[in-house]
Amino acid sequence: MADISPSLGSGSARRTILGRAMFAIASRLNLNFFLGVLSIGTIGLLWEYARPLGLPLISNLPPPSEVVHASRRLLLSNLYWDGWALSLRRITLGFLIAQLVGIPVGLLMAMHRASFNTIFPIVEILRPIPPVAWIPVSIIFWPTRELSVLFIVFLGAFWIVLLNTIGGASNIDPNYKRAAISLGSTRRDLFWRIILPATVPSIVTGMSVGIGIAWEMVIAAEMVAGRTGLGYLLWQSFEINAIAQCIVCMISIGIAGYVSSEIIRLFGSFVAPWQRQR
Repeated sequence: MADISPSLGSGSARRTILGRAMFAIASRLNLNFFLGVLSIGTIGLLWEYARPLGLPLISNLPPPSEVVHASRRLLLSNLYWDGWALSLRRITLGFLIAQLVGIPVGLLMAMHRASFNTIFPIVEILRPIPPVAWIPVSIIFWPTRELSVLFIVFLGAFWIVLLNTIGGASNIDPNYKRAAISLGSTRRDLFWRIILPATVPSIVTGMSVGIGIAWEMVIAAEMVAGRTGLGYLLWQSFEINAIAQCIVCMISIGIAGYVSSEIIRLFGSFVAPWQRQR
């Protein structure tokens, strides 16, 4: 009996500690959820009653009730969903091409000094040019407007992933490379087992930032050079003074960017599980 009592006591203590920890986590989640709902609700109320209250700037916008009414009409139209599909296709193609080009070129520049010295001056000349500034040139250069929009999306994501790849591969501790070589690793082993895994977190960070810029660029390109898509629908709504419809398009773009970033983060947690936050 004397030997069993302490074990029961310790088990009870562990259950008590575990219960308190779970309660603290649940309370924290509930608090975060409550604060999030409270902040969104406060903004919604201020926005809804901005005109009666005479609040500056925001009173010029249609209230959320009008936006909800406009969203109901817009969600039932094929024009909206066709624009969604076209913008998503452009984002997917342009972003993937940027990764397929930017990641290998970044790794090449980081691993070979001659390649870096050759390509980097060109990068530094072209990179400061905003992708939006390329729209007139892309319309002339590419045979179709669709390719022009894809090119602008490509530029928006390309520079970010390129520089992040270079930075990630260049900042690897050289002691790891020396240790691998001293143990008989080939250049191929060095790349696949040290350089690439160490660069993956930087690549994922570049992808996460690049997807947001890509959405900005596709909307800008569709507004100027496109004839379809969410950006074109946004501009057309502005031209017919359908401001509530404009806001619906803007919220849709924000949701699309958020979902895209979450997908990239999930991809990053899959390819780099050691970077997961505990």
